[in-house]
Amino acid sequence: MAHAILGGTFDPIHRGHVECAVELRQRLGFSRLDLVPCHLPAHRDSPDSSASHRLVMARLATAGIAGVGVDDRELRREGPSYTADTLAELREALGRNTSLTFVMGGDAFNTLQHWARWKSLFEFANVVVMERDGVTCQPAAEVMAYTEPRRVDAETITAQSSGGFARIALRPWPQSATEVRRRLQAGEPLGDWLPEAVLDYIREHRLYL
Repeated sequence: MAHAILGGTFDPIHRGHVECAVELRQRLGFSRLDLVPCHLPAHRDSPDSSASHRLVMARLATAGIAGVGVDDRELRREGPSYTADTLAELREALGRNTSLTFVMGGDAFNTLQHWARWKSLFEFANVVVMERDGVTCQPAAEVMAYTEPRRVDAETITAQSSGGFARIALRPWPQSATEVRRRLQAGEPLGDWLPEAVLDYIREHRLYL
């Protein structure tokens, strides 16, 4: 068994998020990959939509996708969402020997030195950084010095339970939650950027207007 989580505000969740989750699971061989909507991000502005709305939209977007789901543990916590706490909880639940991987974006990796107890992430899990067009990975020197000796091929990350580090380039996707919100506010067409069930939910509850 190999478990992975992908965190974010998902404000709102869009097709890029979903396609990314599916590609990661297929290419890296995770038995399960859960999206983990954060309650209050520690290093960015608060989400526009409430935790309850973002949770429902994430569940709608992933319904029926094999091996991809939603973990709501951060939304059930008070205060800022710290990944170290989430991984500690998951490690306790999964046991020492299960492979656990935390997936993060390149933009987040560039600020990893500011995260709470960032080195402990590798104690509890492997870490995979998603590389995307337009985002240059330029982590702090202390992060590079800590992660590079741990580096393995992404396709072999599940061979270890924790402590590994990898980067992976995914298929490019144009969607961003910021642009989705802007288009919704402006009444501009979204094409197929949002899963239909998510768009219906946004319209029903008049979100992002």
